[in-house]
Amino acid sequence: MFVKQEYFLWKLAHDLVNQQGFEMLHVNVDNSEIWLERDKRGKVQVIRLFHGQFNWRNELIRDLERIKLQMKQNKRLFRGKRLSLYCLYISEYPPVDEWEEMNQSELTNHEQTTIHYLDDVHKMERVKALYEELGMRVPDLSLEIDEQEAEGQVHYLKQLIATSQCEKKRESEALFTFGKPMLTYVLLALNILAYLFIEYKGSTTSITTLIEYGAKYNPAIVDGEWWRILSSMFLHIGTLHLLMNMLALYYLGAAVERIYGTLRFTFIYFLAGIFGGLASFMLNPQVAAGASGAIFGLFGALLYFGVHYKRLFFRTMGYNLIFVIGINLAFGILVPQVDNGAHMGGLLGGFIASAVCNLPKKKQWVFQSFAAVAYTLAIVLMIILGIQQTDDETYALIQVKQSQQLNEQQQFQEAIALTNKALDRPGNFEAELLFNRSYAYTQTGQLSEAQKDLEQVIEIDPEFAEAYFNLALIYRQMGEVDKASKHASEATKLKPDNEQFQELSQKLN
Repeated sequence: MFVKQEYFLWKLAHDLVNQQGFEMLHVNVDNSEIWLERDKRGKVQVIRLFHGQFNWRNELIRDLERIKLQMKQNKRLFRGKRLSLYCLYISEYPPVDEWEEMNQSELTNHEQTTIHYLDDVHKMERVKALYEELGMRVPDLSLEIDEQEAEGQVHYLKQLIATSQCEKKRESEALFTFGKPMLTYVLLALNILAYLFIEYKGSTTSITTLIEYGAKYNPAIVDGEWWRILSSMFLHIGTLHLLMNMLALYYLGAAVERIYGTLRFTFIYFLAGIFGGLASFMLNPQVAAGASGAIFGLFGALLYFGVHYKRLFFRTMGYNLIFVIGINLAFGILVPQVDNGAHMGGLLGGFIASAVCNLPKKKQWVFQSFAAVAYTLAIVLMIILGIQQTDDETYALIQVKQSQQLNEQQQFQEAIALTNKALDRPGNFEAELLFNRSYAYTQTGQLSEAQKDLEQVIEIDPEFAEAYFNLALIYRQMGEVDKASKHASEATKLKPDNEQFQELSQKLN
């Protein structure tokens, strides 16, 4: 009877895998133990088949404790899902003492745990009950077979299931080894070389230098320099920005290029970068640069892979990937300097671009065409909205920051030239532009020009305390102490907590 019970075990496992949609989790041929799993409408059904004789209730309890430990060690496989566990024992006789009243859920730590003891007397009856409970068609598992033939069938079924398991393992591994990460390393090199070049020419934290060499600058884009959407993908603002993005590109790029292949990876990376750049153009008026949009597009590509291979996705990278995306998005919301438009746009763009080119060996021409149309319409919409929102205010705000940075870098003539041009379109930032120009005039010895600018600043904004203070310094330098004292007092009145203002006012008085 031992051989027939072994035959029944493998025959049952073969039916569950080939006819009922279960997949192999683990097979131990020597111990006649098989673990199967099926995801049914978001609920995981796990079946553990075991061939062995338990004479006493305590022996069965010890085996269930072992199952509990195994489930705990592999809990990541079933994380976040409702789980039903079915323990099927195939044996000639059930335990001698009472075992049916055991608290099965407590022993296995799962709310829904069912034990089916398939002894020779109740075997088919309990198999039928199990199949009906799981909504499956009851198969023909007849044991009308002699022991010699059963032994041959056991060997055949073992080989069949082992081959099937190896084949599925190879298929899973093949999904992650379709391509080699060649372009990823090229992109890493290009980004680093671009960073070194900008540092050589000026500074990667200089707005002026970044604009000069291709950063995303909305007024210039509106004037026709659309190439900035692409060039800005290779520029980075400071060393930390570069290191963070290159680290992400190294890991994400390699993973995506292996899954999609170099050609599809190139398509996804650049389409995601363009999508993220245009999202930034639409939502963010500031000067921006970086590969973040394209890198978030790689997140989108992995999420698209997860849609098609959900089970494999969540058992490999899924939860960690979603956690990292969530951390990045939260960081972007909490830190104002982060370009959330590029990040969110890149994520969505990467997902849509992945749908356009699809995964290797998958052809869905209607779906891919629909994705291409959606991508194109989104691009057109972002361009229209971005152009509408790029006005004099956006232009002037950037010029204020740029002229301030030029002053900090002691490039005073450049600051004067920039503010002269910017004052043709000052928006609501005329006072700030004049103030920055006055400082540059002061540093180049053009005190009368600086005085005129500051007088105009005060006229535009009577509460601009720094303008009064600088004007007081100029009048003191020009020998007009009364005027200097008056303006220093006004500055102190507007900002009484400023020690520098207080000190100047006291000296003049």
